[in-house]
Amino acid sequence: MGYWQAIVGGLVVIGSFIVSIIRWGLKPLRWFRSRTSKVQQKGISLSFVQSDQHCSWSVARLNDQPGTHVYGRWHVTNSSNVMILKARLGKYATCFAQVRTRYPEDEREIFGKFPVLPHQMSEVSVDFTFFPPIGRAAEPIVSDVIFTDNFGNEYRVRSQFSYLGPKPTS
Repeated sequence: MGYWQAIVGGLVVIGSFIVSIIRWGLKPLRWFRSRTSKVQQKGISLSFVQSDQHCSWSVARLNDQPGTHVYGRWHVTNSSNVMILKARLGKYATCFAQVRTRYPEDEREIFGKFPVLPHQMSEVSVDFTFFPPIGRAAEPIVSDVIFTDNFGNEYRVRSQFSYLGPKPTS
């Protein structure tokens, strides 16, 4: 009887080891599938176009600390009902970021936490503040802006922000 117990015990240990390896191996596959198929599953498709005259950056200050304020506005077209909850500027660590969407079906410029209605175009504005500063005077800041919607989908939009401020003196 001891011989069969050893065989069964060995099979249980080997089986547990194989199941653990398979579970561990499937985690990255499930993660990748969830990231690549979320937009198709939800049927969400946002399209962003930068409003060039409304994308700029300037010098900011907090007490004695210099910083950078970046402002941008994008026209967004939507295929379903979705809200844009947050944004970040590429590789830069943001001290403050505020995302606002223009109120739907209103001619006034009222921005807040509003949805981008299905099959319509809206405007989304973003304010970023960085400490320490990230820009150099008179040079544009070129970076990806990553928007995140209420389903967790991310949209990467290459953007350029013009410098607003006095030209540096040589």
